[in-house]
Amino acid sequence: MTFRFCSSIVAIGAAILPAIAMAQSTIDTVVPIIYDRGRNVSVTERARPETNPVGLPAGGFTIFPALDIQPGYSDNVYQTQDNRLGDFFVSAAPRVLARSNWSRNSLQVEGSGNLVRYATEKPRDQNGWQVAARGRYDAGSSLTFNLGVDTARLFESQFSGAAITDVRSPTPYQRSQARFLTDARFARFRVVASGTYADYDFRSVDTLAGASLSQDNRDRRIASGAVQLEYGVTPDTGIFGQVTYTDTEYDEVLAPGVDNRDSKEYRLLGGVTLDIAALVRGTFGMGYIDRQFNSALYRDVKGFSFDGRIEYFLSELTTITLTGSREIQDASASGSGFFTTMGAVRADHELLRNLLLNASASLSEDKFFGFDGKARVTRLSGGATYLTNRLISAKLDLSYARRKSDFATGNGPTLSEFRMLAGISVHP
Repeated sequence: MTFRFCSSIVAIGAAILPAIAMAQSTIDTVVPIIYDRGRNVSVTERARPETNPVGLPAGGFTIFPALDIQPGYSDNVYQTQDNRLGDFFVSAAPRVLARSNWSRNSLQVEGSGNLVRYATEKPRDQNGWQVAARGRYDAGSSLTFNLGVDTARLFESQFSGAAITDVRSPTPYQRSQARFLTDARFARFRVVASGTYADYDFRSVDTLAGASLSQDNRDRRIASGAVQLEYGVTPDTGIFGQVTYTDTEYDEVLAPGVDNRDSKEYRLLGGVTLDIAALVRGTFGMGYIDRQFNSALYRDVKGFSFDGRIEYFLSELTTITLTGSREIQDASASGSGFFTTMGAVRADHELLRNLLLNASASLSEDKFFGFDGKARVTRLSGGATYLTNRLISAKLDLSYARRKSDFATGNGPTLSEFRMLAGISVHP
């Protein structure tokens, strides 16, 4: 049985608020979703030599510079229920990627920016950036070692349950992390061991009332490790078992005299991976998850969990992707943990060889423990990419988000925002 490695990055950990807040799943499985056996190619993966960037040669590396410029509009800049303000903005995303051309092993280094400037509402401006390095060492045809490090200045969406909701400025934080993954294959078996260590440093924000709010009680370190064993039943179908352990440590107490949310989490999943030519590929696992808090102040949370991603190849020109998960996140000061359940569907269609369309919808629900309350977030989006040539492509992105909760927050229990961006990408 032949596999091809498909990488993913552990996403940001669940953030904790000093007030009740809605939350969405923000932690990916430590072991990447691995199912690609080279039998299918999605619409977005398909090679297009006539429009794909060729890069700039530099010894044993190829340099890929790029710049995305997208003017846009938001009909609710501060993402509030009342007193909605609309504004135009410009998003600029420069990036440079250096990728090795070696026959064995690989190394790539990347730097990027995410700059947002509003026409009127200057408190919403953003200066985001990231630098990263990733390498792969091929110890043999059946054994590889992968290592990655990165640091980034990021901003939370206020539709994320992790974010503080009544802020005037966007919520900035610094994430620095290191990751490793070992992939070993023998006969019909595959063993993947993975781990990550991440440090989160949240910066102060300005509230809608004009006060400066410290977020030091959200600073934390997350160490995760996982092992997955997979057995190939047939060349296109396998079964797997996975165990994951996560340790979370906060730098400060939640509030004076109130313990922080340090915890240990265990998750067991079992499932199937498949890659059936011209039909479907994906993975789905379900099992049990248990988060135990170090302090007796917080109630331990445990129960059913699942994680999956399925791609259905309706035709060579259309790919339908389904994703879903059920995980535990930390709660706010007024409760312990909660379950967040998410489901999403996305369609990618190649209308023309150089015109790609996409549409997606997602729904997430958070069920809290320790107090009554649910929060639901609905997202709809669509867009188009026109590949003019190897140098320039044009993009259109439309999105709508709505959050509704059973309890009030600083800017209301119901929020919504429509955003539109249209621009170009330059990539020599």
